[in-house]
Amino acid sequence: MTSPQLFRSIVHFSRGAAVMLVLLSGSPLLQADEAPRIFSDLQEGVTYAKEGNRLLLFLLVENFADESEAILEAVNDELSTRGHEFAIVRCRTESADHRRLFEERFQQDPSKMPLGVIATADGKVVIGTNGKSPEGYRLMISAARVQGGLEKDPEKIAAIEAEIAEGDESITNSIFGLRKKDVAEKMILLTESRTWTFTNGSTIVAALLEAKGATGIFVLPDGMQKELNFNDLSDADKSFLARLLGGAK
Repeated sequence: MTSPQLFRSIVHFSRGAAVMLVLLSGSPLLQADEAPRIFSDLQEGVTYAKEGNRLLLFLLVENFADESEAILEAVNDELSTRGHEFAIVRCRTESADHRRLFEERFQQDPSKMPLGVIATADGKVVIGTNGKSPEGYRLMISAARVQGGLEKDPEKIAAIEAEIAEGDESITNSIFGLRKKDVAEKMILLTESRTWTFTNGSTIVAALLEAKGATGIFVLPDGMQKELNFNDLSDADKSFLARLLGGAK
């Protein structure tokens, strides 16, 4: 088990940490409330991520630098219970394979640390940051969970997208792959996620985001948005909307 305390201990090592990190890959399968496993070997990290369909966070930070400690602390806090979703690969500038990964696959200059990239196990980049703010790394991870389909709660998705839309531009601009244009304005949900019933008997679980005349924009559990006609809803749901919207449908 990789506890937050163990992670904090490990990140204080440099080259000598490689053996410790690799040994972690032999531990039992992680539970949903445990921290991610940490690897120094690229192939071992990729293999492990593929086995559990996890995202990979590749970190390239300068050892013992104050900003690195703050970044690692932010990453540790954000991922402390997400070992079932993420694995971490600690990269080193002295490794030719690690430098080539950032230069060729991620199109980032490895000499300009710190760097963080989140990718799928098959190598597709989801999101990354070349900034020095710990908050940027935290936001990168939150956005990756939304863009990677891991966050299912519509209210949490809306909160993350609102933070992206309204956040400090010096931070959001340092995050590449961030779909900021898709969340140009804060999403304020009109209802919590609930079951809606249609006149044909079918149902949908969604939160109402916006009402526009006779139609509404609903946010599904996977974060996708869908436009529906209120007139297709059951009488009970139309009455609910009438009370909610003051008669506007």
